[in-house]
Amino acid sequence: MLPAVIQAQVEEVVVHGTEAGGFVSRADEHDSPREVTDAASLVEPLPGVHVRRYGADDAFTTLSIRGSSSTEVAVVFAGVRLTGGADPSLDLASLPLWPGAVVRVHRTFTPAALGPGSLGGTLVIEPPKPMSPARTETWAAVGSFGEARLRVGSVSDMGTGRVAVAVSASRADDDFTYLDPLASSQGHDVYATRGNAGHAAADGLVSWALPVRWSSESWGALTVTTLAQARHQELPGTVLGPTPFARLDSDRELASAELTGGAGRGMLSVRAWGRREGLRLEDALGSAAVGPTRADQTIAATGGSVGWRGRVTSDATIEAHVDGSGEHFEPGLTAGAPIPPEATRTSAGGGLDAEWHATDHLVLAASGRVDGFSNASAGATTGDLLPTGHLGIEVPLDFVTLAAHGGATARPPSFVELYGDRGAFIGDSALLPESAWTIDAGARGSHALGKLAIALELDGFATWADDLITFVPQGAYGRAKATNIGVARLAGVEADARVRLGPLELRGAYTGLVTENDSACEPVVGPCVHPALPGRPANDLVADLIGYAGPASVRFGVDAITGMVADVSGGIGVPARVLASAGARVDVVRGVRLAIDVRNLFDQRTGTYQGALGPVHEPIGDYYEYPLPGRSLLVSVRFER
Repeated sequence: MLPAVIQAQVEEVVVHGTEAGGFVSRADEHDSPREVTDAASLVEPLPGVHVRRYGADDAFTTLSIRGSSSTEVAVVFAGVRLTGGADPSLDLASLPLWPGAVVRVHRTFTPAALGPGSLGGTLVIEPPKPMSPARTETWAAVGSFGEARLRVGSVSDMGTGRVAVAVSASRADDDFTYLDPLASSQGHDVYATRGNAGHAAADGLVSWALPVRWSSESWGALTVTTLAQARHQELPGTVLGPTPFARLDSDRELASAELTGGAGRGMLSVRAWGRREGLRLEDALGSAAVGPTRADQTIAATGGSVGWRGRVTSDATIEAHVDGSGEHFEPGLTAGAPIPPEATRTSAGGGLDAEWHATDHLVLAASGRVDGFSNASAGATTGDLLPTGHLGIEVPLDFVTLAAHGGATARPPSFVELYGDRGAFIGDSALLPESAWTIDAGARGSHALGKLAIALELDGFATWADDLITFVPQGAYGRAKATNIGVARLAGVEADARVRLGPLELRGAYTGLVTENDSACEPVVGPCVHPALPGRPANDLVADLIGYAGPASVRFGVDAITGMVADVSGGIGVPARVLASAGARVDVVRGVRLAIDVRNLFDQRTGTYQGALGPVHEPIGDYYEYPLPGRSLLVSVRFER
């Protein structure tokens, strides 16, 4: 077992600081009132977050933070960036999940130590920690549409060190029914079965920590994390352009090694990592899909970083990092569509995070990075230098803490945005890097009065973006084209609340958003009207009311999405949806819990929006022409030892 001093050293390098550096949301699989089916359902209830599903659970799913596009959100796992030039928009359904999984969402402003930031913020997935208490936990579930899931996690001693092991697997048919807009007519709804929408996936993770003699008087630790994933995904297409024969097989392998130890008045960390992802797409000749009948692709990336965190004075802390990476996209064999070009990106950067506790009621923070990148593709080389940074302040008072931040973010276009991919994404080699200025401010606090306990956070934010990159739908076959929107504005509010009164608890998160594409002007009577940005809901609410009675609990939840458009002109509306859910849990004996969850309790599958020629009846969905399923049931059991 690791000596206590080494455990403390390893934990010390994972210090999250105060919200003087930026607003952060945290989700814990153990703390969720709902049964967590995938990584998307874990982050979905967080403020500022919008999860967009292209079908049922485990279909392609993207993440938006404060109105960002999915390509503007960075994803980091075990210190390794899973997003980059070759794969900017990560499929949340492909992320690993295990008992007790923890994620953090940095809304807009990200610590420089995490690497290059992004306009939308960063999702950080914390791998199982070998330093956690020894335990074994298993979660298994079966449900509607052929759904079956298994997650196992274990932490134990390993001679002189500690090891954490986690495995998970899932499968589903997802053959739900939806309103068929092609077969339906006014007053006559026709439902069809969503075919070719199933999946099967498995992954395994091993993380171990070993003591290392750092010097003659001190010890350090070496932490190694490895991950392997395999996934088979059926691709059903849109309701107007189904693809009944398309299949996508993917795999991901990752390894990270971090050496930590004392250095002066702080901790030194050295990390090296590597990542490989393979994709194999197959479709039948003659399919309605615009994409290829076959495409093999490989992404390989490697990098490293050196960082130091410590106190420079009794009330001031800094963390300095330098890092670099290289990634290569190999298109492989492609048939039936244009072959995307082979591309390579190299990048290097450095940054500094600083925090100063000026007084008991004033904390100041600053963060800055400079990142350079170079793209090489088709005999051409391009590059740029992108500085980013922000300032923050936190004022802790008796019952409330005030915080505010302001700064600049930037992101270069990815390979998919520049060159397109698989016929589904249309690139633009002339795209410019996107950048933005953002300010936010808010307050959080908690208070208990007898049986009443309240924890509340309320924030507001505003973003001014230049050359914003977004994918705009093209035609009826699910294609999308990368486009620079010259100037865009986003503003909104976020609220996160927990209220406990005796046996009742209310949890809720709300995001209200207003967006404008200031580079476009829609012809109307009177002044010019700037359309809203596509794919951003004006209102996003997730709330749960929970009642506790001894070892049992019951839950009623609401998920509401309204005010979203699908095109740059704002003329195509995505039908609003308000879905209810319910669940119950009971601790049968010590260490054994049974649960049942019902999603879309009232089986809502259609919605109406006002079209140019009158009301339009459509299947509900997070994205135009990708329907969501109706009522579904999940039964699960959890064992802990």
